[in-house]
Amino acid sequence: MNDFEGREQEELRSGLRGLADQQVPVPAPVREVVERGRRRRRVRVAGAVTAVVACAVVAGVLSGPQSAPDERRPAPAAAEPTVSAAASEFAAASASAPAAAPVRREVDPAGPPTQPGSPVMGQVYPFDWGVHCGARYLRFSGRIWQAQGDVLLPPGLPGVHGPNSAPLVVPGYVTATGADTARFEAPGYLREPAALRAVADAPLCA
Repeated sequence: MNDFEGREQEELRSGLRGLADQQVPVPAPVREVVERGRRRRRVRVAGAVTAVVACAVVAGVLSGPQSAPDERRPAPAAAEPTVSAAASEFAAASASAPAAAPVRREVDPAGPPTQPGSPVMGQVYPFDWGVHCGARYLRFSGRIWQAQGDVLLPPGLPGVHGPNSAPLVVPGYVTATGADTARFEAPGYLREPAALRAVADAPLCA
């Protein structure tokens, strides 16, 4: 090998070493591909973080206290009472209402009122009390009843055949107040009711 060929080979080696020492630039298409991959990774990471935050917010809302009801909302109307409830209220009111006061009676020309076989407690029965021997005893419902106290008789009592005609009677009402007690009242004739008690016997004129 001559000197000329030796110099060429040396120059070639020197050039290859220079190329090896130099940093070869990355082509532009390659850089774009690398940057695009980096952007996609950043987008995926940001999406994952957003999804985690959203799940935490939803869980907090669902587990938190419910909102208080709107106080301005009108309360539901009360149900109307049923027929049975109204009937019960009416019956209770009727039971608690005081009984109507008896009114003045007159002697019935057809005869005295019919007496019950067994008087009902609290039931008011029309009755003509014969007082030709005084207002001391009366016979009602098959039993003899004695007045518990003096009964003041007014003048001008009616009779079976008209005023002051014998026998004299006091038109009124008898009410059983117990097993052996009763009450006689005669509005327009007696100022106060007469308390009665059942007895076993009475004088002949009674």
